Amino acid sequence: MPYRLDTRESVENGLRRCAREQLDSAIEELTEGVRTDPVEAVHTARKALKKERSLLRLYRGALQPAERRTENDALRDTGRRLSAARDAEVMIQALDDLSERFAGQVPERSFTAIREQLTAERDPARASLLDSGLPGEAADELKSVRGRIDEWHSRSGGWRAIESGLDRSYRRGRRALARAHAEPTVENLHEWRKRTKDLWYHLRLLTPTSRGIMGGQAKDAHRLGDVLGDDHDLAVLRDRLEEIGGSITADLDSVFGLIDHRRAQLQQEAFLLGQRLYAEKPNAFSGRVHRYWKAWRREARAAGAPRPTAPSLG
Repeated sequence: MPYRLDTRESVENGLRRCAREQLDSAIEELTEGVRTDPVEAVHTARKALKKERSLLRLYRGALQPAERRTENDALRDTGRRLSAARDAEVMIQALDDLSERFAGQVPERSFTAIREQLTAERDPARASLLDSGLPGEAADELKSVRGRIDEWHSRSGGWRAIESGLDRSYRRGRRALARAHAEPTVENLHEWRKRTKDLWYHLRLLTPTSRGIMGGQAKDAHRLGDVLGDDHDLAVLRDRLEEIGGSITADLDSVFGLIDHRRAQLQQEAFLLGQRLYAEKPNAFSGRVHRYWKAWRREARAAGAPRPTAPSLG
């Protein structure tokens, strides 16, 4: 089923279902998909783990704190172990996007020389991924987490199960926006991106409550997360080029200039999107979503109620 709640199931069952589905997806990628394209499989698995951790944050008001921390720590550690396998691939993609966007502004040979160096770093890591046994080990760890889902102890249900998690997600994103706007460091922008991704996943789960409005807000959050992700990838690429610049025969200063220019464009777009996404004060946002929630549940009950019997004419 899609990554969203459904009126045909309780909140508790819906969140557990989504948790199982994300772990099943990650496990399948790390056991089957990795045989075809290990880097893409790891990338897809990591996305599923991010959804899983975000779901735990939304459900924080209902889960026992120690229980939630145990699962979150396991998922975080597994994701970190898998991250290195993706880093070189991300830098090459960022370089290719830059080359395509600013074609002709820097000699193509500069991009070619950089790409050859990054590829030389990537290929051994890609080749050793399967031999390392890391995907299988990660899959086993995720199977253990999955096996505990049915044992989660829920302290509340319905809206109360997700209210505090949603409110916290929105507040953290709004604060991260303010920090990044005041001081747009790589760290602050990346933290804002993580908080925005959380809100995106939460809005996706809640889109059925008001498909037009919540769906539109989810799209804004998705776009904002992508823009901030592109900015972060370019920052990582720049740092790496500064580290290995001596081994590359290319006009790196020109490439650095393009990276800085493109990052400025992305950050401008991000702040405009952020002002719209986080326009409401937290209490107003939570109250609005709660009203959608109540209307959605009432509509579901009305749709499931028996229809009145037609009066007899005899």
